[in-house]
Amino acid sequence: MSGETPTSVEEAFRKAKEDPAFFARWLLKLKPTSYQARFLRDPSKRIVLRWCRQSGKTLSLAVKALWFALFHLGSTVLLVSPSLRQSLHLKEKLSTLLRRLPDDARWLLVEKELRNTVHLWGGSRIVALPSNPETLRGYTAHLIEVDEAGFLPEPEKLFYGTLYPMLTATDGLLIVSSTPWSSRDLFYRLCQPDSGFSQHVVTWREALAEGVASQAFLEEARRSLPPEVFQREYECMFLEDVNVLLPRDLLARCVNPELDYIPLEEAPQGEFYAGLDLGKHRDYSVLAVVERRDERLSLVHLHVFPLETPYGQVIGYVKALTERWRVASILVDATGVGEYVAEELAETLPNLEPVKFTQKVKAEMALTVRHALASGKVALPYDPKLLNELNVERFEIMKDGGFKLFHPEGTHDDVFWAFSLAVYGALKGSGSAEVYAAPKI
Repeated sequence: MSGETPTSVEEAFRKAKEDPAFFARWLLKLKPTSYQARFLRDPSKRIVLRWCRQSGKTLSLAVKALWFALFHLGSTVLLVSPSLRQSLHLKEKLSTLLRRLPDDARWLLVEKELRNTVHLWGGSRIVALPSNPETLRGYTAHLIEVDEAGFLPEPEKLFYGTLYPMLTATDGLLIVSSTPWSSRDLFYRLCQPDSGFSQHVVTWREALAEGVASQAFLEEARRSLPPEVFQREYECMFLEDVNVLLPRDLLARCVNPELDYIPLEEAPQGEFYAGLDLGKHRDYSVLAVVERRDERLSLVHLHVFPLETPYGQVIGYVKALTERWRVASILVDATGVGEYVAEELAETLPNLEPVKFTQKVKAEMALTVRHALASGKVALPYDPKLLNELNVERFEIMKDGGFKLFHPEGTHDDVFWAFSLAVYGALKGSGSAEVYAAPKI
């Protein structure tokens, strides 16, 4: 029957139950690519997806989740990501699929839709959740889709302590997907041929050949992204960190899925420390703010100004933030033109501290910040772009024993230095900064 056209609704329904790709075409009016159809039809209990950006991965995960819930009555499907925000993004994609259903089918199949849950009339439900083991343990699942698994802060604890036991009770399915991140993490091991997972790899070449990604989009991505980021996100390659100050596995351990950025417009209560790195033509001006609670620091605000932003606008933004927030100190890059901006800000911000970036100062600051992250003192929000920016800084030990910091051609380290200024200022303000004047990598 797989090659025949159904002659009745009943026959089409039976075929949709057997074939998720047909379900996508018949009820959702989609046209799955060949690689999407291979994934949708894969009956394996354990599946891993390593698909490039803009390849239709999120849509495919949503189709698989909806098909499973509809045709496995009374089942629970969990959509899990490092943060609730990312899980809700996948759930929103699923909501768009529900709107593609014919009105009568939607009325017959969907009982109600809440912010993070879809209830179906057959007793099934689809729930979007963050990767918090305490939250997940309250569920019995028949299918779990874990997205962006490479960015989970404690993947072994989540998988072996929570997800696998949940699936053992139901003999359920596990689908894991991510952009490649670290070759030391669990996702890398799941992507190996002997992992027991059915492997699905889609690079930009397949996405382009199937018409999912355009040539113009890919050319723009190749021009605008650092080569290593393009290799990870579009070639789906795992890359080794060589002479990288903040390795990817270290950054992943610092991600707090429940942490989110605080908008400028809010007036939060807390103890905040800011760092401002200045650029204009080739580099960006960046403002980073961390919050200190006890001995822990959390990155709670990050603003990257567009290139060519006048310094007057940068100054205005910083002043607006300090009026709303309780900022204990602001460390500003006062090298070169930054000296003028620092002087301008100092007229109204007595807690401003200018920093002259010499190699010695940069080495001490960077190593101190690295030690703080490695010691578990700093939490980062789940923001892949931020993690890529923090991963950019390289180091080199010179023949004379000196310590040189640099970033590869075509990349920017403005976010790294704004973040480092904020963290360094917070550590100094608490009296807990362990300053490293010599390489300790």
